[in-house]
Amino acid sequence: MASSAFDPGALLARTYPLPTGERVRLRLLRQSDVTAVRQLLVEAGGVSDELEVRRLPSFDPRHRVAIGAATLRPGGEALVGVGAIDLIAGADPDPIVVDPSCGDALEDLLGSALRARARRAAA
Repeated sequence: MASSAFDPGALLARTYPLPTGERVRLRLLRQSDVTAVRQLLVEAGGVSDELEVRRLPSFDPRHRVAIGAATLRPGGEALVGVGAIDLIAGADPDPIVVDPSCGDALEDLLGSALRARARRAAA
């Protein structure tokens, strides 16, 4: 689904289909996402370390980026995936967390978007 030609500048320009039939929109995380990040970590079976939850959307965009995947669900927009990466050449993303119902495709999409963003920033 995600290719090495991923355009990190087009995050808000489109939605991406998942094999589940849902469509996700990738966007930068923001402070108002703290509650949704906490909930996603709990749903994904992770422990929500409060410091990490609050740190994730608090990044300096010159050195680091954190991206969320959002989809529309009956209750409104839901955050179904998050990931972050340092903006240096060859960087690998921090562990990516996705809603278990979205599967590996979303993890691959987020990983590709984060790596593309780091490559673009390092260039």
